[in-house]
Amino acid sequence: MHIAIFGGSFDPPHIGHQTIVKKILKKVDIDLLIVVPAYLNPLKVRSFLDAKVRYKLLKKLFSKKDKVLVSPYEINKERPVYSIETIRHIIEKYNPEKLYLVIGADNYSSFHLWDSYEEIKKLVTLIVVTRDGIEYTKKEKVKKLKVNIKISSTQLRNTFNLEYIPKKIRKDIKKIWNKEGKI
Repeated sequence: MHIAIFGGSFDPPHIGHQTIVKKILKKVDIDLLIVVPAYLNPLKVRSFLDAKVRYKLLKKLFSKKDKVLVSPYEINKERPVYSIETIRHIIEKYNPEKLYLVIGADNYSSFHLWDSYEEIKKLVTLIVVTRDGIEYTKKEKVKKLKVNIKISSTQLRNTFNLEYIPKKIRKDIKKIWNKEGKI
């Protein structure tokens, strides 16, 4: 079995995340794509949206996608979880023949600072997603996935622009933002 792990805060999920999933399914030979929302990114103090809300939004967003599973693994831990822990869990649970880890080009530039990054390199093949003109210097053997969407969750949290929220979850996000007085 060939598996790809696509983790992140997804705070909030947006069309860039949706596009990455579509491109992975189209361009990478995998049997399963596991989307893993973080309870809390180890490099952040808090999340904008509650972890369980982000999980539910992702489940709804990808509910009809074959080969896509949204995993509650990190959410259920109720603490920051390093990628190596999630990778070990996926290996133990699925015993994949081939394992990919999807990361953004912005994260790849600091990949050498990740907890247990040497072990990660031995266990997975990295798929580096480029966007917004963010390129990277190839240090290891990696697969490149080009996504030309100029949006980030940070931008959305700052602007509350619903245009970049997938239609399938737009009403949910609008309701959350209205409740919080954001729009």
